[in-house]
Amino acid sequence: MANYQKSEAALAESAQLIGIFAEKIRRQIIIALGNSGDGLNVTDITALVNISRPAVSHHLRLMREAGVIAMRSNGVEHIYYLTLTEPLKLLQTTFTTLATDFDATTPKS
Repeated sequence: MANYQKSEAALAESAQLIGIFAEKIRRQIIIALGNSGDGLNVTDITALVNISRPAVSHHLRLMREAGVIAMRSNGVEHIYYLTLTEPLKLLQTTFTTLATDFDATTPKS
């Protein structure tokens, strides 16, 4: 029998991260940072995603809290860059848990 409590816990743990990837602007920021090589500052990101600076800052804060990006200081400017290794491991674990639980319940034809 499948352990649905384990699936629920895995989904709950990944919910914030799934929300990060679900939002279009944050996906655009992820792509921009991935293409940047060495990271981008808020001004660069604002120009690329075409939203206000405060809106970009809001999205960057959420992404930092979820562990998808990090920031380093370069004098007075902040440079943002991707940190996807741990978030992707968490998602992989979540999806493996779901596959294990729900593949076991799929009727065989």
